[in-house]
Amino acid sequence: MLLDDAPGSTSLNAGFVQRFPRINAWVLVPSEVGYLVGVVTWIGIDSAASEVFRRQDPGLLDVPFPRRRMAVTPLGTLRWRTNAAGSEPELVRGIVSYPSVGEPVLVPDEAQLRTIGSVSGGNGKLRLGTSPLAGDTPVAVNPDRLFGRHLAVLGSTGSGKSCTVAGLVRWSVTSAKAATTDGSSRARFIILDPNGEYRDCFRDLTGVRVLRVEPEDGEEALTVPAWTWSSSEWAAITRASLQTQRPLLQRTLRDLRNGFDPEASGAERLAIELRAHAQIWSILYSDMPRFSTFPKYTDFTRVLDDMPGVFSQWQNEPGVNLVLGQVASMQARHGAGGRGRDGAYISTEVQALLQALATAFQATNVVVSLGTRTEDTPVRFNPGDVVNHLEGLLRTPEFQRDAGYASSFITRVRGLLGDLRLKAIIAPEVEEPLEAWLSRFLGDETCSNGEVTVVDLSLLAPEVMHTAVAVIGRLTMEALQHVRASTKSVLPTVLVLEEAHNFVAATNSGAEIPTTADLCRETFNRIAREGRKFGLGLVLSSQRPSALSQTVLSQCNSFLLHRLVNDRDQDLVARLVPDSLGDLLHELPSLPPRQAILLGWATEVPTLVEVGHLQREQRPQSDDPKFWDSWTGAETIDFSWEAVVRDWTSS
Repeated sequence: MLLDDAPGSTSLNAGFVQRFPRINAWVLVPSEVGYLVGVVTWIGIDSAASEVFRRQDPGLLDVPFPRRRMAVTPLGTLRWRTNAAGSEPELVRGIVSYPSVGEPVLVPDEAQLRTIGSVSGGNGKLRLGTSPLAGDTPVAVNPDRLFGRHLAVLGSTGSGKSCTVAGLVRWSVTSAKAATTDGSSRARFIILDPNGEYRDCFRDLTGVRVLRVEPEDGEEALTVPAWTWSSSEWAAITRASLQTQRPLLQRTLRDLRNGFDPEASGAERLAIELRAHAQIWSILYSDMPRFSTFPKYTDFTRVLDDMPGVFSQWQNEPGVNLVLGQVASMQARHGAGGRGRDGAYISTEVQALLQALATAFQATNVVVSLGTRTEDTPVRFNPGDVVNHLEGLLRTPEFQRDAGYASSFITRVRGLLGDLRLKAIIAPEVEEPLEAWLSRFLGDETCSNGEVTVVDLSLLAPEVMHTAVAVIGRLTMEALQHVRASTKSVLPTVLVLEEAHNFVAATNSGAEIPTTADLCRETFNRIAREGRKFGLGLVLSSQRPSALSQTVLSQCNSFLLHRLVNDRDQDLVARLVPDSLGDLLHELPSLPPRQAILLGWATEVPTLVEVGHLQREQRPQSDDPKFWDSWTGAETIDFSWEAVVRDWTSS
């Protein structure tokens, strides 16, 4: 309850003129270790009898009259620390000591407001804007906290969300440059932009790469070569069935990455088959130390049943009879002759088969690569060879019986690789090694080619959109994993995903064969769970948080919340913050543009921020359409349908 003499609108008792605390403003309560910092969550007037007057004169008539009341939620502790410069206030998260009943509630003074408004305990290197409820105190954050544990920027259309993201990138780069002696920085930002909003907003900054399907002056070609795709990404976009088509696809990718010819003949063909089967059974044998016996696995039993047909044509070659003999022995327990018997593989029989395969392989005297590259290793090959290799494998004894099931699959692969809209993206004519591709997307070793990469996906065909985003995200993650493995240090990188609800959906499709959208969702789920360990920070920007994967949102430790008007989105956001902070979000539906509530790991206490101003040319191209100006001719658009169609249909 507020005292009768408490100020109504303007407070002078802090040593300077300021507004009396409003909702989401801060107040202080003295405690044993300093001040408890609280945020005002409710202010109102109710009617209550005056206990003070009744005690002064019991004969007074007990008539209710309005009294002002204020609800405050405790957030942190403001205490003093001593250093060489003297004593200064310090803000710490959490409540060290609660005050006693009857302690006064104070308005913070100017120095205290600056300390609370810095939100990072004095470690703020990146200025986001000002706090309108604290005398426009500058709000600065620690980038390690803001990006280190993932950030979600959420807000309805028109709330200033995209400008906030653009400002975060811009101010991070400019602040880092200002902190170095030579004016350069090694910041790394990758912006995945599905609407082409960000391609022009960094034009005034040096070192910004714009990758686009149809590049213009100063831009580079966007390529996501098919040879960089993993087998899962290939399977999702080609809808490969799990039983027959995916094993055929995996074998094709493995052979192409290792430079194998599926239609080699004679001794060379025998050596290839022996090597391939040795690899298959080595997988089983490598898992056996974890088990005394290995459970029956139908895929291995099927391979076992196929082996006599594969090797019978070479039964007179040295060592092949050893292989066929061991296969017959194992079939007695696992193959066609062993139906209903013990189905568990044991290590001794698998080891004997591997030894027989090795003996027969050595007897061929053919030098064949061991094929250490898996189907997921990003080694360059010509995507145009995939169809020919698939057809070649279907002519071999191992896959010949699957030819009928694979015809529709090969048609889909041929259609994908022959699509003129996709050819320049997935099968570019210019050969670019993986290190050059990574340098364009992540920046070179010293960021001499720039700190920001804007990946403009606006003209990318929808059929390959989710695959491209998944590949870029996965390769970024894996590249940083290998940097840490080779250097024992992480390479801090920020990956910004605009319109995140389109790529990280709340639920998957539930289809037996995962779709490209399912694959993209799982990729970013993994980045959200594990990216921090490798220096990869994720920034999600979305207008529909309720449509986002809960796995990804739950991994975001910091939030910048702009205006949210949808009740489902408000309920979801309220569940993401601690119960004690739920009242802070009641103001979300009425926040004006540019204002947002910053809460989470990046700030010691939740703070209302008015995000810094960007010049028009520095803002993303996300303005609302001006219908009236267009209808009345105040704003004209010079175009012709002929030119539009020509540009649309050109290959």
